[in-house]
Amino acid sequence: MDSNNNSFNTQSSTKRAHENDASDSNSVGSSARPMRRDVAKKKGKKKSKGAALESVNEEWNEFKQYKEKELELLNQIAMRQEEANQLLKESTEVKKMKMFMKLSSREHLDVRSKELLEKLGCDLFGN
Repeated sequence: MDSNNNSFNTQSSTKRAHENDASDSNSVGSSARPMRRDVAKKKGKKKSKGAALESVNEEWNEFKQYKEKELELLNQIAMRQEEANQLLKESTEVKKMKMFMKLSSREHLDVRSKELLEKLGCDLFGN
């Protein structure tokens, strides 16, 4: 059992000593590629995640700007529609007033014209 345990410790310490020697003798600085695969893999993943995140952020910002412009345009359209509706309402009121004036100036009205005059009076003056 001691021989198995000694061989395990020897292999483990040999491996550690080998890693330390390799990293000490080959370390050039942060600009050189790391010798160990795990470190290189982690850095590569980190860079790719950063690039992907940056790309997503750029696309999200473009999308937000597009939606803000779209919202501005929709607000302008809504305002113009409200203005058009107001002008149409005013125009209708003017037409009703002209019709009321014309009917009220007549001396003899038939039943239909009398009903129309009453309706216009109610619409215009709330009587």
